[in-house]
Amino acid sequence: MNCRLVVISPCRDEARFLEGMVRSVINQSIRPVAWIVVDDGSQDDSFKIISRHAALHPWIRPVRRERSGQRQLGPGVVNAFRAGLAVLGETDYEVIAKLDCDLEFGPECFAMILKHFDDSRVGIAGGTTFLKVDGRLVSERYVTYHVPGAVKFYRRECFVDIGGLQPVYGWDILDETDARRHGWTTISDPGIVFMHHRLQGSSFGAVQGKVIWGRGAYVIGSHPLFALARGLFRLWERPWIIGGLAFIWGYYSSYFNKQIKRVQDQEFIGYLRREQLYRLTHGNRLPPNPV
Repeated sequence: MNCRLVVISPCRDEARFLEGMVRSVINQSIRPVAWIVVDDGSQDDSFKIISRHAALHPWIRPVRRERSGQRQLGPGVVNAFRAGLAVLGETDYEVIAKLDCDLEFGPECFAMILKHFDDSRVGIAGGTTFLKVDGRLVSERYVTYHVPGAVKFYRRECFVDIGGLQPVYGWDILDETDARRHGWTTISDPGIVFMHHRLQGSSFGAVQGKVIWGRGAYVIGSHPLFALARGLFRLWERPWIIGGLAFIWGYYSSYFNKQIKRVQDQEFIGYLRREQLYRLTHGNRLPPNPV
């Protein structure tokens, strides 16, 4: 599918990774009609770097969003994305992507992802993220129907159906689950490689990042049994044992934290939990029909 693509990248203190990210985007065989990089209050040279490249490539559009306080997963990332969406204005597009700024990838990655949209059922697509561990690339572990938050491409109609991205912890599971609820297919292609320089959430520390993951699972309404199984699954990845326990703690402790609010869409939560219970009893496969 050779379509009009726009990309929005929230960015906060990513100067050490930005040059590689910019090279990756500029070298794509199918370039976006607009790449909006939203600098979300960086304290380093991120905005200077992206502005320098924008002077050479007018389709790169830097946006400065002044924000104080600490880095924030979930709501902070989505609000930065929304700031980029507001800048788009009347820009015409068929696919919109949310990309992190700590990635590097080959020149055919966008074209390969867009090819998936030839199937009219596909609403969200992406590649597979890999971390560099001891000099080798190791795939981040997730099923092929989960599209990681670092690399998400949305068909415009699907993006409208789900109401865009929601500023909550766990937004990157909420969006794709809601897409499936609306009848769309979600796919993460294992053959499309994105090198992820930093594990999602690790900017807060590996353990605290897993606690935040657990809170996100609570916020979107995950079933308690599924959350427990997900935490146990994460015991066998870095940081060994403690990461999975941190996820479980993040989920179950949220029941007692009145400041952490769950989404209010009970139809969505019911769909999510039915899907999760099916996955628990069917080898982590999705149900063949909407539940």
